Amino acid sequence: MQDLNATAHRILDAAEVLTQTLGFNAFSYKDLQNEVGIKTSSIHYYFPTKHDLASTMTERYTQGFVEQLSSIDAQKSSGLSRLKALSQLFNQVLSEGKLCLCGMLACDIVALPQAVHEQLRHFFSVIEEWVGRAIALGQAQGDIAQSIDIKLSSAHFLAVLEGGMMVARTHQKDHNFEAMMNQSITYLTGSFKEADK
Repeated sequence: MQDLNATAHRILDAAEVLTQTLGFNAFSYKDLQNEVGIKTSSIHYYFPTKHDLASTMTERYTQGFVEQLSSIDAQKSSGLSRLKALSQLFNQVLSEGKLCLCGMLACDIVALPQAVHEQLRHFFSVIEEWVGRAIALGQAQGDIAQSIDIKLSSAHFLAVLEGGMMVARTHQKDHNFEAMMNQSITYLTGSFKEADK
């Protein structure tokens, strides 16, 4: 990422927004030209193919997301507060009329090369593992039920994050997403234990 200059980052910024709002297959380099104000030949100079663009976008997005997770870790001391902060992070993206970049790319995964498949798997693994650490911390602090299976619950939480964004966007009611995430967190605390029996 350090090798990219300001122009490359401008192209990536525009490509990210188009992917997060329209989908990766819904725009062309001509659209990027209109957004960034440079010729398609210049875009091809930085990203010879659209697959190159997808790969670099995914790498940069993942790097930025890891930094945001580290920031949450530094600011929040409890497992539950970290999970709530992650939910708020996704909710903020949704409130901007966008979806998770990697979630959108995953929708088009059949049209992307294997290298990008691996990058997307890495992105989702990073989040899932982070959620798992937050759940384990919450269990150690007594805020999350000991009966919770960390691996399964981490995968479920990630699924609600990504799928919840799509459902909320479809209904055009962002508050539904927040409600879904709050309920997922409540389940982790064991508050619904009796109702589930």
